Amino acid sequence: MTPLKQLSLQHFRTHSQLSLAFKNQITVISGPNASGKTSILEAINLLATGESFRAKKIAEMISFGSDLARVRGRVSENEGETLDLEIMLTHGVIQGKRTPHRLFRVNEVARQKRIATHRFFTTAFRPEDLRLIEGSPSRRRGFLDTVLSSVHPDYERSLRVYDQTLRRRNKLLEQVRAGEQSANVLSYWDVNMLKHGIVLQKARTDFAAACAGVAFPKQFTIEYLPSIISEERQDEYRAKAIAVGHSLIGPHKDDFAIHLQTQINQFELSAYGSRGQQRLAVLWLKLCEHAYVQENSDSEQILLLDDIWSELDDESQAIIEPLFRKQQTIVTTTNEELAEKLTAAHVTLGVE
Repeated sequence: MTPLKQLSLQHFRTHSQLSLAFKNQITVISGPNASGKTSILEAINLLATGESFRAKKIAEMISFGSDLARVRGRVSENEGETLDLEIMLTHGVIQGKRTPHRLFRVNEVARQKRIATHRFFTTAFRPEDLRLIEGSPSRRRGFLDTVLSSVHPDYERSLRVYDQTLRRRNKLLEQVRAGEQSANVLSYWDVNMLKHGIVLQKARTDFAAACAGVAFPKQFTIEYLPSIISEERQDEYRAKAIAVGHSLIGPHKDDFAIHLQTQINQFELSAYGSRGQQRLAVLWLKLCEHAYVQENSDSEQILLLDDIWSELDDESQAIIEPLFRKQQTIVTTTNEELAEKLTAAHVTLGVE
């Protein structure tokens, strides 16, 4: 089953015009560096989620000198229905008129993001993901948020409201500290943070528990490290939060750690794991993501491997290769020899 049938890009990154047809379950996109391979995967992920996995601003995805960009895709759903999806990206102004930065269409009809997206799901494995283990807590929280938002609309809503509430509460904390506001103004925002923070931490706890059921040659475990939010802890930390001018507890302070159980002992990978062990742990996390989405969604999945295959050792390659047979997989590489190896029985698309 190949949920993505066709993809076309217009003024997207370095692609002024590009059309691709995906006829095989496995597609390898080969080409030199800076030829736009990653942009193709980014566009596929954009169609799936409405978000980029690398752009901080929407304008970064629009070709230099262009007013807008378009990403179109033809996808099939489980029921066999074929849909034409489109996302138009703008700088916020078209022909002198203010316009949204993202406009979504399904079968040529304008739709809201929540309706136009999540028609299929993607699991993206990128070189940057190798820093999930030893990188910052915000990177790991971002991983959790991406996975959980993709399959739980209530999580996505609570995350959005929580982030908005956190920013507002932090501004008020600064004003209270400066004597410009009474501490009573925090009450409403405390309640809002508590309500949505509980939703986030419950979902994160459930994801960590689900990872225990993912089969893997190495015995990895995820330890969720929540900065628990409760009414009692809000009361306990309110004076300290006012003193420093920002919120000290809640999901925005959460983290997780990965442990490896060996025959001798168990240890935490970011501190004591080798590079090879950390690489395998990231691969395990991605398999956890893949399994969780599969368990919590009826929609098809696409596995996106961005120039990562050559960085995996033989053991890692052997672990991930069986996934190719389970869903549509799109691989990018700069290595022509590797492309020939991977496409002995599959199609390759060259990008110049």
